[in-house]
Amino acid sequence: MSEDFLSRDDILICPICDDRLLFIDKSLKCNKHNFDVSKKGTINLVYSKHYKDSKIYNYELFKNRREFIFKGFYDKLYKCVSNILNNKFSSKCTILDLGCGEGSHSKFILDLLKFNYRYYGFDYAKEAIKLASDYVDNNRFYFLGDVNNVPIKDKSIDIILDILSPFNEKEVKRVIKDDGIFIKVSPGENYLKELRDVLGMKSYNNADEIFNNLQKKFSKIDKYNLNYKTQINEDNFQNLVKMTPAQKNSSSVIDFVTIDLNVYVIKK
Repeated sequence: MSEDFLSRDDILICPICDDRLLFIDKSLKCNKHNFDVSKKGTINLVYSKHYKDSKIYNYELFKNRREFIFKGFYDKLYKCVSNILNNKFSSKCTILDLGCGEGSHSKFILDLLKFNYRYYGFDYAKEAIKLASDYVDNNRFYFLGDVNNVPIKDKSIDIILDILSPFNEKEVKRVIKDDGIFIKVSPGENYLKELRDVLGMKSYNNADEIFNNLQKKFSKIDKYNLNYKTQINEDNFQNLVKMTPAQKNSSSVIDFVTIDLNVYVIKK
């Protein structure tokens, strides 16, 4: 399946020299550089002599994140995003996912789309991309990649997704088509409030700052807020604790948690 996706690709460029990448002999190649498909069916397109695999964003974190996501706590987010996209697009689109993690957020969104697509997922964590390889098919592929140096040619992306991850404004504006949309999802003030209280962590207090910064960088922004409480059991709680970068231990258990997310729909 990975070979089928890569053989039909026409937008990937070399992260080192920006030349066009072609799939030849089970590798992506330009005139000077070569990137092999891993045993898991992914490709490393990070170009940095200083790259180090994160000890925090490890297999346990992403495994617990996937388990929590699969319990349906973000289903309202997936319906919101997919409805926005289905109302905007009807023909085949290219989708870029910045900070795709282990792939489950986008998996559920993609499953709800009514149009054909080609999906490119990028994340800087090796363990995330290894897990995301579970979702590789003829229309989805995952890369170890840097959001500050996205190896995709200019104006080739219809839809950019960024779910609870950082992004680079210049790269977003460079790769997105003139009529494309950028969907940025960020935490609201009360996101996972109960968990943060139990772990002694600060609340999110920069929601207004994020919106103000987006307004400075982009002119056309629609904002949606999803705010709801949902019950969790002890297993869900442990998944939550272990999927947070802080990964603190807690003897307490909470009965419900608040999902508070801001969805920004941005046009170039």
